[in-house]
Amino acid sequence: MISVPFALMSIFLVIQLLLKVPIGFALGSSCLIYIFLTDSPLSIMSQYLVSYMNSFTLLAIPLFVLAGEFMNRGGITQRLVRMANALVGFIRGALAHVTVVTNILMAGISGSSSADAAATALILVPQMEKQGYPRAYAAALSAAAATIGPIIPPSIHLVLIGGINEISIGRLLVGGIIPGFLMGGSMMVYTALVAKRRNFPMGSPIQIREFFAALRGAILPLLTPIIIIVGMTSGFCTPTEAAALAAIYTFVLGFLVYREVKGPDIRHALLSAVKITSNIMIIVGFAGVFGWILISEQVSNVVIESMEAFTQSPIVLLMIMNLILLFMGCFLSTTSLIVIFSPLFFPLIQKYGIDPIHFGVMMMLNLEIGQLTPPVGITSFVVMDITKTPANQFFKEMVPFIIGLIVVLILTTYIPDIVLLIPNLVFGKG
Repeated sequence: MISVPFALMSIFLVIQLLLKVPIGFALGSSCLIYIFLTDSPLSIMSQYLVSYMNSFTLLAIPLFVLAGEFMNRGGITQRLVRMANALVGFIRGALAHVTVVTNILMAGISGSSSADAAATALILVPQMEKQGYPRAYAAALSAAAATIGPIIPPSIHLVLIGGINEISIGRLLVGGIIPGFLMGGSMMVYTALVAKRRNFPMGSPIQIREFFAALRGAILPLLTPIIIIVGMTSGFCTPTEAAALAAIYTFVLGFLVYREVKGPDIRHALLSAVKITSNIMIIVGFAGVFGWILISEQVSNVVIESMEAFTQSPIVLLMIMNLILLFMGCFLSTTSLIVIFSPLFFPLIQKYGIDPIHFGVMMMLNLEIGQLTPPVGITSFVVMDITKTPANQFFKEMVPFIIGLIVVLILTTYIPDIVLLIPNLVFGKG
C-alpha cells in the first residue's frame, strides 16, 4: 500500500505541475514535504542530490549543448541547408524536402529539437513562403522535422535516460539512427504527396559544380557525428569524451575555419550552455531524491504487481506505456517525463523481458511526439512564435505529420531490431 505521506507528496507535485511550477522546484519541494512528514533525516536530500549530479556520464549534456550552440552561431546551419538542397533540391516540393534533409544532417550535431526548429524555421520558412508554400504548412514541417534531432545521435535526452537508468549510453545513441531515418522518411513521403496535390514548385536541376561546392562547404560539419559515433564505437573515447571532442571541433570550425564565431558569441554560447545544463541538472539532482522515495515506498513493486495482474503480455504492456507517454507528453516536458517515469517503467520492462535500449529509444520517440502536441508542445510553440503562425492553422497542418510519427512509433515498438540492429552490430549483443 502507498503511504499517506507519499500520497500527499504526489498530490502536491501534481498541483504544482498543473500550475506550471518549474519541474525542478516542484520535485524538490514535494520531496521535502515527504521527508518532513516521515521524520526522515534532512541530510538524505543533500546526499542524493549531490550523488546524482556527481556523474561523469551526465557531463556529456553540457558538452553536447555547447556543440549545438557553436553550430548555430558558426554558420554551419546555412552550409547544411545548401548541402540538403544539392541532394534533394531538384524534385517537386524541393524546399520542403530540403527542410527534412537539413534536420537529418543537423541531428548529428545539436541533438536538440527546439534548437533545430528555431534554426531551420528562421532560414527556410521565409524561403518557402516566397515560393508559394502556405506559411502554416512550412512552419508545421519545420517543427515536425526538428523532432529527428534528439533521436539520431548525439541526443541530450538519450544521455539523460542512460545516465538515470544506468544503461549503455553508446548503445542508446546508435540505437536511434534507424528510427531517426524512418521519421525523416515518413515526412518525405507525406511531403511528396502534398507537393503533387498542391502543385508545389519544382527545384532546378543541380549543377555538378554546385553539388561539389555544397559538399565542400558541408563536409567538415558532417564529420561531427562521425567523430562522435566512431569515437564511441571504436572504444577510443566514452560518450562524455566524444561530447567534449564535438564541442571543441564545432568551436574550431566556427571560430578558426569559418570565422563566424566572434568573442561575444563564445560568451553567449557558454552562458546558454550553463543555463540549459543548470535547468536539467537541478531536475536530475532532485530525481535522485525522488528515486529514493520510490524505493522506500516500494512503488516499483506495486506497479509491477498491478501490471502483472492486468496483463502478462509484453505487447499489451508496450501499448499501455505508449498511450501513457503520448498522453502525458501533452502536458509535461521531455525532461519531466524522463525523471518521473523512468524509475517506474524501467524495472517493469525488464520484468517482462523487454530490452532497455529498445525501450529507451521508444520512450524518446514518444516524448518527441509530445513536443509537437498542445498544450505544452515546446517545439511547436517555438516555431509558431518565430513564424507568427496562428495556432489553429499550424495544428491543422501538423496532424498528418504526427500520424506519420505515430506509425514510426508503432513500428519501432513492435519491431525491436529497428532499434537494436546497429547497437548489436557495433557493440555485440547486450
